[in-house]
Amino acid sequence: MAMEEKELEKKDQALYEAIRLNAADISKKWFEARKKTGRSVYAKNAGSVIQKELKEQHLFTIHTIASGFLPDQTLFEQNLKEWTEIVVNTRLEWDTPIYEVIAALNKTRNLMWDFITEYSLEKEDIGKKDILNWSAVYHSILDTLAIEFSTRYYYLTRSRLQGQEQLIEEIDAPVIPISKRIAILPLIGAMDEKRAQSLLESIPVKCAKQQVGHLVIDFSGMKVIDTFVANQLFSLTQSLQLLGIQTVVSGMRPETAQTAIQLGLDFSRLETFHGLPQALTYLGVGK
Repeated sequence: MAMEEKELEKKDQALYEAIRLNAADISKKWFEARKKTGRSVYAKNAGSVIQKELKEQHLFTIHTIASGFLPDQTLFEQNLKEWTEIVVNTRLEWDTPIYEVIAALNKTRNLMWDFITEYSLEKEDIGKKDILNWSAVYHSILDTLAIEFSTRYYYLTRSRLQGQEQLIEEIDAPVIPISKRIAILPLIGAMDEKRAQSLLESIPVKCAKQQVGHLVIDFSGMKVIDTFVANQLFSLTQSLQLLGIQTVVSGMRPETAQTAIQLGLDFSRLETFHGLPQALTYLGVGK
């Protein structure tokens, strides 16, 4: 049994070496196929720098796959980790759709299996059992590459999207300090339920972090709001009051005020002003 295992390991090692030795030819066929189909944005429009990176990465892809045939998986695990980071980061940088990467990987899968098949037919000591074993190992390797890429690509794009959403939130609802303890919250554009809920959750935290004592909520740049949004904004003023932050309202449009009255929302405890200058004067800004 030990003799048979050693023989299998010897054949696996020989296949690994053969793939590495022919990696450049396999990669060349892959690039020629991409140019013929013209499906990839890189096939026609890629600059010399990107083309160079693609060639280097595809060679490394072949070497990574080849290392998966080795009995000792240490090299494959190292290559897989490095390959995933390189390919994911560059494809995000180049704004490559994930389906295009998977399609390219499938093309590599077919080309490399063609090579392994030809290699097997040329070697007299390679039997059906060896080919079936290599087939199982090979497709497992390619599936692992696809899964690792897709997983890493998903988490990185999700992380970037969350970062963009946070940036949009900062721009959409900025607490702007105008003195040591006074800040303005300008509300601009349309106000929907999602945005109103976001304000209710984020503004008290921002004000506490910036040690705001007086906040002017300016409605002058905001369009008509519905009943849910009016409720959320009223809840926001109550939350701020509970934190000891004096809330002053300015620029409320007649439609907005009418909605608040119809809902029975009591803004009488808040100081309200026609415009932002009057609100700031009340707080002693500019005096």
